[in-house]
Amino acid sequence: MRHSNGTLKAVVLAAGKGVRLWPLTENRSKHMIPVAGKPIVEHVISAIRSAGIRSIVLVTRYRSELVKKHIGNGSKLGVTVDYVDQPDISGTASAVSMAQDQVGSNDFLVAYGDLVVTPRAIKRVVDTYRKKGGKPTIGLVPVSRPESYGMAKVSGDLLTEIIEKPSQSQSPSNLANTGIYALNPTIFDPLQTTLRSGRGEYEITDTISSLVKTGTSVAWARIDPSDWQDIGKPWDVLAANARVLARSKRRIAGRIEQGAKVAGQVTIEKGALIRTGTVIEGPARIGEGAVIGPLAHIRASTCVGKGSTIGAFCEIKNSIIMDHTKIPHLSYVGDSIIGEHCNLAAGTIVANLKLNDNTVRMRIKDSLVDTGLRKLGIVTGDNVKAGINASFMPGIRIASGAVIPACSVVSEDVMSPQG
Repeated sequence: MRHSNGTLKAVVLAAGKGVRLWPLTENRSKHMIPVAGKPIVEHVISAIRSAGIRSIVLVTRYRSELVKKHIGNGSKLGVTVDYVDQPDISGTASAVSMAQDQVGSNDFLVAYGDLVVTPRAIKRVVDTYRKKGGKPTIGLVPVSRPESYGMAKVSGDLLTEIIEKPSQSQSPSNLANTGIYALNPTIFDPLQTTLRSGRGEYEITDTISSLVKTGTSVAWARIDPSDWQDIGKPWDVLAANARVLARSKRRIAGRIEQGAKVAGQVTIEKGALIRTGTVIEGPARIGEGAVIGPLAHIRASTCVGKGSTIGAFCEIKNSIIMDHTKIPHLSYVGDSIIGEHCNLAAGTIVANLKLNDNTVRMRIKDSLVDTGLRKLGIVTGDNVKAGINASFMPGIRIASGAVIPACSVVSEDVMSPQG
């Protein structure tokens, strides 16, 4: 493997905003959305570190100050981190090219910063790269919905083409681009000459396709679907949260009052209090300083953030409740993401199942998208306040700062703080 000083570096792309994840990205980039209590980008860095790579370049732009404040120099994660800002968010090829000076003559890994992946996925790409003698290598994963991904055409152990978001009938295979690559510094010249795509961006998939067309062999590594989760839409965040929690181990650092029951893979951070009569079913995570109960029910795949309150007779199921949010009493929240510093008053009910039992649709940008899920609640921004007995229909998005009047029935997206 060709690198001048024996060190393989990693370049993590964390510049984009994530408009499809609105309203979660109103106040943070998609890379800083919490999954199982940690930002997505931290999960990526941890997987890279566990795969044996210790030197990381983070390419940032939108709300970069939040990424830099949280990750710092990387020491608390066991890595060293350098930063480079992408002047404008103009695509993945542009983002990777920004790291040329930091990479120098090293071979390097590229990973998108909006993935939840295991160390095994990273190792698979790196090991294939080594086995193939330093040929550019792309990680590919089997998927069931090709219209959401760049799909690969392969011949044996080599890539022949990438087709962006084809229909089911036009997809050349079931193998999707994972956003994980192993490359050498010769890639930087082709990156500079990559043309804008039909989406108006400079895309690394176009760079790799051009390498194939000009005779460069590009290898591919098969990634197991259990080792990779793309996060492009709000319900992907919930899927990633459930996946990470399912791999967690039981750890109790907070206080559990007599009469509370905590079963299974549950993490309770220091300063958290589980009050009497509460039932927590793992996998679940209760953040530092959170208060749960009395007589609350936390169901599987739920993460409650730092300093949050889930009060008497509340039930939370398969949800992410971010930091410093209060759901004090007599409320139900299922299959939902609730932002930071929100307050859902007594009697708030989130519906997560349609009466006709059809799959839930959610508006993404300007299109109504079928999520493929029978159960999906709401997604809110930060600082949302709901009055007593407010009810929310499935698949609704609520803007940051919105105020929902008491006894409201919310059946459409709330796009502004005024509601």
